[in-house]
Amino acid sequence: MPVSILNAVLLFIFSVPIVMKYRILPVAGTPYWLFGILFIVLLVNFFISLYPTINNRLALGRKLESIFLWVVIGITLGGSMVTAIVDRSKTAPVFGVHDIILQQEGAIRYLLEGKNPYKETYFNTPLEQWNYDEQGKSAVNPALYHFVMPPWYLLFPLPFYFFSIPLLGYFDARIVLLFCVLGTLLVLVRLFKDKTLSSLAIIITALSPATIDYLIEGRSDMFALFWFLFSLILLDKRRYILSSLLFGLAIVSKQSIWIALPYFILYQWSVQKKTLQSIFLSLSIISIVVATVTIPFLLWDARAFFDSVIFYLSGSALHSYPVSGYGLGMVLYEFGVIKNIHDTYPFMIWQILLGIPVLGITLWWLAKKPSLSKLILGYAVSLFVIWYTSRYFNNSHIGYLSSVFAIGALKYLDEIGLS
Repeated sequence: MPVSILNAVLLFIFSVPIVMKYRILPVAGTPYWLFGILFIVLLVNFFISLYPTINNRLALGRKLESIFLWVVIGITLGGSMVTAIVDRSKTAPVFGVHDIILQQEGAIRYLLEGKNPYKETYFNTPLEQWNYDEQGKSAVNPALYHFVMPPWYLLFPLPFYFFSIPLLGYFDARIVLLFCVLGTLLVLVRLFKDKTLSSLAIIITALSPATIDYLIEGRSDMFALFWFLFSLILLDKRRYILSSLLFGLAIVSKQSIWIALPYFILYQWSVQKKTLQSIFLSLSIISIVVATVTIPFLLWDARAFFDSVIFYLSGSALHSYPVSGYGLGMVLYEFGVIKNIHDTYPFMIWQILLGIPVLGITLWWLAKKPSLSKLILGYAVSLFVIWYTSRYFNNSHIGYLSSVFAIGALKYLDEIGLS
């Protein structure tokens, strides 16, 4: 019961700022009737959570809580994202959207024209119009020179593109992201035995103030999180082949998933009676998926691919991502160790010195008593260290980590039966 009350309170606290900040219906004026529905649902949901008799003795109480949760998410997150998509289609290509969406859309158009998205520059595309600042001053966006994302982020949206153009007259890559958000929330329903913890995970993942702004503007983290969590739910259900296939897609969704590979393999090895055959099969499937998606672009232009996907972020490309964010890089810049945010600096030394011990400790922790929560939390800790000691540690990265930590911690409570 305490978790049920907490769910109701957080649902209220997290949802209200969203509807006060964003438009939640693509119509002229304020839809006061929709606000009325939202407030009634939040109030009734809170009332139900206070009374154990309703929840414990009547299945209707639990069903209502679930219905109210999805109604609130639909109005807040769904309404704000759909409205943002529609408003952008009526206003301007760069209106209210992050530059990764503009780059993704441009890369898709390049691909359909037979051009290599990893080799082409993005000048004379909407990305060039997007306002980019460095240290408070207007600058040339380095993303104009590189498509940073792995290929599945480029390929998966193609069916959405083909259906969206004739049906809507436009394509906004956040349509794909909205699909992945829904998929992630549905996966969270199945990830937890305790449905109150499941609801709490859904509330935090969908509506957390640490992530909601970045989600609405189209950051790529939820895209990768969907494939990662989808692979874990299949892993938890012992669907090892399908799980490995989905994890392979997660790897070619975003670089942030790469650090999860040793945890995924170790957990699978542990639950499959520590047989080398199982590990070989899993690694083979992951490798086949990664190769199938990646090799065509490597054959097209391997140098352009590596420059964009790896060297651009590490500072080794001609037009690299600058030192930025809230991590070690900016600490070193603040103390004068790094003179210019565009300078090359060996962050890998810090990542090896700090990242490898953390990786080893968390893998040992996972191996002692394997659990899905340890897999998730170990991955989150290692990713935090790697990101913090990298060239950049941006606001959306911190938000993504908060979601992964929350999901891992709630899964731990679910495993020990504490709710």
